[in-house]
Amino acid sequence: MENLADAFLRLDRKEIALLKAVERGMRTSEWASMEDVVARARLSPKAAASGLARLVGKKLVSRTTEPYEGYQIGFVAYDLVALSDLVARDVVLSLGDLLGVGKESVVFEALGRIPPGADEQAAPPEGEETELVPLAVKFHRQGRTSFKHVRRAREHLADHPRCAWIHAARLGAAREWRTLKALHPEVRVPRPVALSHHALVMEHAGGTELYRVVLEEPEPFLELILEEVASAWRRGFVHADLSAYNVLVGEEGEVVIIDWPQAVSRRDPRARELLERDVKNLLDHFARKYRLDLSLEAALSSAAADLGPGEEGGKEAGDEEVDVSTTNGAAEG
Repeated sequence: MENLADAFLRLDRKEIALLKAVERGMRTSEWASMEDVVARARLSPKAAASGLARLVGKKLVSRTTEPYEGYQIGFVAYDLVALSDLVARDVVLSLGDLLGVGKESVVFEALGRIPPGADEQAAPPEGEETELVPLAVKFHRQGRTSFKHVRRAREHLADHPRCAWIHAARLGAAREWRTLKALHPEVRVPRPVALSHHALVMEHAGGTELYRVVLEEPEPFLELILEEVASAWRRGFVHADLSAYNVLVGEEGEVVIIDWPQAVSRRDPRARELLERDVKNLLDHFARKYRLDLSLEAALSSAAADLGPGEEGGKEAGDEEVDVSTTNGAAEG
C-alpha cells in the first residue's frame, strides 16, 4: 500500500475535485459519467479530461468506454477524498504510520485537533486554539471483496439490498460513529472525534491488544472487561464481535474496547445470543491462556444483570439518519 500521506500531497486541487466528483457520481451509478464528473467538479471538459487522465495514470481512477465514458474510484482514492475533507476541516494535520489492517478496515495514526463541538466540556476558551492530540483514523472497507456476506451480516445494509461498496463503507463508518457517540464516555471506548465519508476519526486510545499481553493478575482484568460489557448493555448495545483482538490494555491497567461496526441494539432479537457469544469469547481466552475458570452463566449475570433484551435500552445504532460526508461532534445530523 502506497503511503497515503504521500499520495495526498501529490494531488493538486483539480485532482481532488475530480476524485470528489467521481465519488459523488458513484452514489447513483457504478460508473460516474464524464458529463456528470464535469458538472460536479465545475471544470471545463478539457480540464476534466486531462485531470482524469493523470488520475488514471496514478491508478486512482479507472475508466470505461462501454456503454458510455465513465469513471470509478477504489478504496485508496476514496481514502484520499475523506482525508482531504478532514484536512480542510483542520481535524487531521498529519497522517502517520499504519496502525492496523483488518478484514474490513485500515487504521492510521494521526495528529490533529478535537473539533470544539466534539466535547463541550473540553472545549478551550474562546479565541484559544485547541492543542494537537494523537488520533486514529479508521477507513472502513466493508463491501468491496465480500459484499454478499456483508449484506447478510450488517443491519445497516438491511434497507439497501443493491447498495454499492461505497455506500456499504460509508454506512459502516456512520454506524460505528453513532455507537461510539452513544457509549462514550460511560463505556471505555475510543472517543469519537469526526466522521467523513467512510473515515472515522477517534482519539488514539493507545494500549496493546489483550491477546498480546501477559497479565500477572488476569482475574481483575476479566472482571473489568465484563464491567464494560455490562455498561454497554445498560446503554443499550452489544458489541457482537468481541474477542481478545479488540480489547486494548493500557500501561496503567485500563481497558478500552474497540471495533464497534457490528454492534447491535439490546432490543434486537439476537442481542442475548450475541452477548453470550461475546462473553464466551472472553472466557475462552482467559481459560486458554491463564486457566481461569468462570462459568458462562456467572459471567453473563455480571455482564447483563437481570436486564432482558426487550427492556428499555439505548437507541438503535441505525435508528437515525446521519450525513456521513462531514460530521463531527458539533453536527451529528
